[in-house]
Amino acid sequence: MKTALITGATDGIGKATAKKLLSEGWKVIIVGRNAARCNATVSELKAATKNYEISAIVSDLAILNEAGKACAVFLQENKSLDLLMLNANAIANDRIITSEGFEQNFALGFLSRTLMIKKLEQVLKNTPNSQILSVVGLDTVRLDFEDVTIQNSFTGRKALGRWQWSMNVFTREYSSKQTIPLNLYMPGLVKTKILANEPQPMRAFVKLMNVLVGISVEQSAQNVFSIMNDIEANKKSGACYSWKKERSFPKVEMKSDDQKRLWDLTDSLIKPYLQVHFL
Repeated sequence: MKTALITGATDGIGKATAKKLLSEGWKVIIVGRNAARCNATVSELKAATKNYEISAIVSDLAILNEAGKACAVFLQENKSLDLLMLNANAIANDRIITSEGFEQNFALGFLSRTLMIKKLEQVLKNTPNSQILSVVGLDTVRLDFEDVTIQNSFTGRKALGRWQWSMNVFTREYSSKQTIPLNLYMPGLVKTKILANEPQPMRAFVKLMNVLVGISVEQSAQNVFSIMNDIEANKKSGACYSWKKERSFPKVEMKSDDQKRLWDLTDSLIKPYLQVHFL
């Protein structure tokens, strides 16, 4: 039985993908920050799929210490990991600095993902044909290495663009250094709640476009499943997928040494959490 760990899986694409994998006979562990929603999702998906191999880990992934604990709980209970789907995202339109000193969007969207990749690297290496799929959008804004917490001219859109830029750049560098397939998935416009709190007029525009061209979360989950199969069949790594086809990476503003600078910065920021033994 294949095993998947999916973050941000109490709603939207993550939840729909968990349901799809359960229907295909997988074991699924979901990660969410709200215990009640995690429990409700587990119960709902058990009833819907008649597959009882689903459980939840409660963790606020914007806090790296909690992300590390979530990985420790997973490793205590599982010896293999076929899919790590990094999907958790919630756009904070106010500048919030976490208790650990990170800008919240960057911590959740980028730092927790890279920490989980590193924490789970060995079990992924030990599992044949394992893969990592990171869900991102098209917006990218080059990271200001001198102002990582965005003290200057903060906007939620800028914060979103910066962590997505970082995930784009990190994916390329990671794939040049490691054998575990890490790929990006850009789902397109999906009918989820992720942009429901965007300021106007963006919120109205997204609502209209969802009606016109948005796809269902079920269709997006089917796309994810197709992509997973393509990645495994064709040994893809460091690739970018949109809808259910491979596409070129979006053009990102990047200076010649940005990949190394981001790699070194990421290493320095997550290193303290890699050295903690939680269990």
